[in-house]
Amino acid sequence: MTTLEVSHLDVQFGARKVISDLSFSLNSGEIASLLGPSGCGKTTLLRAIAGLLTPSGGTIRLGSQLIGLSSLSLAPHKRSTGYVPQQGALFPHLNVARNIAFGIDRKKKSASEIKSLTFEMLDLIGMPGYEEAMPSELSGGQQTRVALARALVIKPKMVLLDEPFSALDAHLRNELRADVIALLRSQGATAILVTHDREEALVASDKVILMRDGAIAQFGTPEDVYENPTSPEIAVSTGDAMILPAQQNTQGITSYPLKNRETDFKVAHNGFVVIRPEEVVVGSDLAGGMSAQLLAVDYYGHDAMLTFSLAHSTELIKVRVVGHSGYAVGDTLSIKHEGPVRFFKE
Repeated sequence: MTTLEVSHLDVQFGARKVISDLSFSLNSGEIASLLGPSGCGKTTLLRAIAGLLTPSGGTIRLGSQLIGLSSLSLAPHKRSTGYVPQQGALFPHLNVARNIAFGIDRKKKSASEIKSLTFEMLDLIGMPGYEEAMPSELSGGQQTRVALARALVIKPKMVLLDEPFSALDAHLRNELRADVIALLRSQGATAILVTHDREEALVASDKVILMRDGAIAQFGTPEDVYENPTSPEIAVSTGDAMILPAQQNTQGITSYPLKNRETDFKVAHNGFVVIRPEEVVVGSDLAGGMSAQLLAVDYYGHDAMLTFSLAHSTELIKVRVVGHSGYAVGDTLSIKHEGPVRFFKE
């Protein structure tokens, strides 16, 4: 069942079009990451779905309900959406319990029901006993949890999260992200997470929406957008990648720095290949490998990135290995590309 359907959406600020002819849909229970550079329209799209701004064209449907179009825009509180802005944005004059309960319709719920729902949310986010605490007394991670509880307590059809982990340090960010995603999945929530972090986009979601200049550049599963990027630029935006000059002959065979060209190679197309560092292997003498000199070793603990130069090319080759490689700068080794050849015409 489709929960969210955005169709041919346009958003304009004065004469400037920020989002142009944008379309995608999410199924019930799916979590999508909205990934792209600053200024590409991510937050604008989220705010349009939340009802915080009115589109200049196109439609937004949530379930069977039309919630947004240029001539009619349903008010945010009538959209059945929960919104978690950057850094939580809790009401500073309200304690945790009153922050969580803020969006509950008091015409439909009694005081005892509101209290019960609030305590249920505190248990859900792992903060029982914090009902009287003020936002200023909470850590950044706790504030994000309370903001999420405030969004979930109304039992929304859609949860929208606008870079909720951006202000946290790396360790807390990863820990809280895992907890939040687990919480959303336990609730069966459909959600969109805005992020600048390409790793976060891949780890946290069922679908990735890659945006460029107010439009969708690629939409698909994390595996699909990582393994099958639609352009070299998209490849770089989803992970470490080398973009190497390449040529393709009339038979579709591709030549690039890690694969020597045959002498009778008749070029049909010039272009580039995209290679991930983990798709290149290194050893002392690999069958079919190419001689390369090790120029640098960047050690990260769980893995290391090795940088090589080739005798016949000015291109530098990056190789990711698990843990410590045991190789030293200056070593002459053998490297070999064992991944897919992603060729893009120039």
